[in-house]
Amino acid sequence: MKNEKHLCTVGSDDVWMFSAGVSGDIWGSEASELDINGGSKRRQGGESDFLIWQMPNDLVKGDRVAFFFEEGSASNPMGTIFDETAPAPVEPKIKMSFPPTDEELKKLESRPAANADLKWSFSASGAPAIEISPDLTRQHVSLHFLWNEERPQRLRVSLSKKSLREIFSRSGGEELFLEYVPVGASFEIRIEL
Repeated sequence: MKNEKHLCTVGSDDVWMFSAGVSGDIWGSEASELDINGGSKRRQGGESDFLIWQMPNDLVKGDRVAFFFEEGSASNPMGTIFDETAPAPVEPKIKMSFPPTDEELKKLESRPAANADLKWSFSASGAPAIEISPDLTRQHVSLHFLWNEERPQRLRVSLSKKSLREIFSRSGGEELFLEYVPVGASFEIRIEL
């Protein structure tokens, strides 16, 4: 749910896995972004379609996003199949190699911090909320959910802070919450004013 309105339901009848996440950093023009996507049921050869429910959904200060891990089987609405042949909606603003060179990373890190006052309030299943903010050391915050049909009764939930260098090297970071939660768990992120 977004601001107490139903945004989407991802049902196990339609997917073999799904991922949902909220992310933000000190450089973004938007306060944060919400992405929800997954893989359709696998066909006989093992392949599946990449499905999109929200990608990206820009969030502004004051937005609240709630996630509920519940029994259910039908998606509402159905996920949209990603069209690989469609032109990219926006050209990347920054051209760089992958992985980026040290010089490219320094250039990215030196951008103005347009979102320096970003602050989230995070609560898990009714527990007291904790506040999380990116900073000059770890400039990126993310909340990530991952589910697959091989272990359908649990959901992986991760809340972390990472630097740009930790993201590109896929190392380090600060885990603020990392759990496998059972059916019935709920979570809320509020983008503070």
